[in-house]
Amino acid sequence: MISKFLKKIIHSVSILLFLLLCFSSEAMAVSLTKEQLFFMATAAAKEGSYQSSADLFRKVLDVDPHFAPAYNSLGLVYQSWDGGNLDEAIRYFRLAIDMNPDYIEARNNLGRAYYTRGNFSQAKEIFLQSLEVKEDQADIHLALAWACLLGESDADPAIDHFHKALALMDDDMAHYGLGLSYLLVGTKFKVLEEITELRRRHKDAEASSLEKMVRENAKISSTKGKPLVTGRDLGGSVFDKELAAVTSAADKGDKDKKGIQVRLTGPLW
Repeated sequence: MISKFLKKIIHSVSILLFLLLCFSSEAMAVSLTKEQLFFMATAAAKEGSYQSSADLFRKVLDVDPHFAPAYNSLGLVYQSWDGGNLDEAIRYFRLAIDMNPDYIEARNNLGRAYYTRGNFSQAKEIFLQSLEVKEDQADIHLALAWACLLGESDADPAIDHFHKALALMDDDMAHYGLGLSYLLVGTKFKVLEEITELRRRHKDAEASSLEKMVRENAKISSTKGKPLVTGRDLGGSVFDKELAAVTSAADKGDKDKKGIQVRLTGPLW
């Protein structure tokens, strides 16, 4: 069997060959589709080669200036590159939405970028817009709950969205968020219920934190509309998701297009 180390070397070499193919003079004679360029750009991003990835995504936009996934992915690149450039990330996420107003992933990425930057009201607005398009998004209900609680000290909508998230997914920290929310509104018996649930889940540190506040009759100093804390990075790479969506769309397109054919039969990474 091939060792994991050898597999990693083979994978890295494959990525390098793709990048060399893209920029070689011989490749210029081959008609690359936007999906094929997108594949190479995504591979470079996953390897952390952000400069090459950004250049390749721009080549995608040279082929199709209205290709929303390329703008969204450029936003993700800038969000990850050299400590993160949130201004550029936000600009590209907005361009993706301009190209496709129903692009939920770009809208969610925009909301997360605003949250990371500490613009909680903008994040909340974007998350609410996303849920209007698609209600059953557990991660967005969760993000919105934290935005309301930590960003605006508004426990009531936070409680509602924590519960909606938990109806769709199992998440330990949602129970901790509920405990904090109930503490904020003074419903201590509900806090105790969340402490019990956290103990059952072996989340002892979180349970102890809530229990200490209850025992000491602690009151959380807050002003509605003002943040409890700042900075909680809800972001996360969705390059895999973007690539899967683009290649799926390509497979449904014109089968007679010339050029190198790229088909995915399983996870790339």
